[in-house]
Amino acid sequence: MTAADSALGALPVATLPDEAWSDRLFTGVGLALDAVVVEAMRRVIDRVLMPSAAELPALRAAAAPFLSGPLRDDPRRYFAFLRAPVAVVEPVTDRQRRHGGGVISSRRFASAYQPYAADPTAANDSVLVEHWTHEPGPPRGTVLALHGFSMGQPRLDAWALFASSWFARGLDVALLTLPYHGARTPAGARFSGQRFADPNPATMHEAVRRAVYEIELVRAWLIASGGGPVGLLGLSLGGYLTALVAGLVDDLAFAIPMVPPVCIGDLAWRFLGAQRHGAAAYSHAELRAMYRVHSPLTFPLRLERRRTLIIAGRGDRIVPPEHPHALWEHWGRPAIHWFSGSHLAPFGRDRIIAAVSDHLRRLEIL
Repeated sequence: MTAADSALGALPVATLPDEAWSDRLFTGVGLALDAVVVEAMRRVIDRVLMPSAAELPALRAAAAPFLSGPLRDDPRRYFAFLRAPVAVVEPVTDRQRRHGGGVISSRRFASAYQPYAADPTAANDSVLVEHWTHEPGPPRGTVLALHGFSMGQPRLDAWALFASSWFARGLDVALLTLPYHGARTPAGARFSGQRFADPNPATMHEAVRRAVYEIELVRAWLIASGGGPVGLLGLSLGGYLTALVAGLVDDLAFAIPMVPPVCIGDLAWRFLGAQRHGAAAYSHAELRAMYRVHSPLTFPLRLERRRTLIIAGRGDRIVPPEHPHALWEHWGRPAIHWFSGSHLAPFGRDRIIAAVSDHLRRLEIL
């Protein structure tokens, strides 16, 4: 079995609905902004993340278990901990502050995560959540919100994930800090999330697996503590994880991936192909195969389709439209909202909020 045989197929060309002429300017501005940032990201990746030529054989060896054998044949084995419910763990609450009709609490969860193949004695850090709760009555439900790559600062995450809007509509909000981000950034890392995007594929796979475990850990506690219907809303990397979890569990109240990548191998090819060792290191098919074990396109949707809503940017050049379009096709064409603008310039935030609110009303959560 070759790497190409176990790869995901090429992403389909995205067909977008017509855009009002008055919105095309916003999409053009967002596209230009994304293009500048993509070029800057390529330079950072080349300086910080790209392996040397001498490191490539070791990286190929690390990828080998994901290209053949049990994980290639049954990727769900990688998330075998989901065969039983994740145990409910009571968090420690560190700080609280009042916030219009409720409280914002900083919570820490102890994790019992066990790596798939890495050193099982490796220490777990605390799982951090900023929890917005209503008082005194129960919420309509809870949004478990997942930030994007290199984020992880709750105040910024709250703005990017529209936390105030959901809270004002009667929903609690739980902002999870993903592994290796924000206050969980390891010593020595140059930026938040660097370890998550490690060039060693096995390291990134473990980061994704750990994130899925932590999402389920926090979700179990939210349900047990009376958080009402609990669903996921994730941005970019958080959207990837939202879409992945929707293919692994069947009891999410809703799943709303925003500008979600769906094939890390495709993104890696876009960023690495022109780099100093990128073209020589792997083929496009090899990269797609290498990250297939946790691609949302690997797993059929397990939720009712009506519980999903995809949010996508017309001018996105960081997560190109082919990605959310591929997820839309893979999920059987559920509701999708295309906004004007791009990954970094999502114009029409009010329309995004309205689309999500309408979706939650249809589910009788709002």
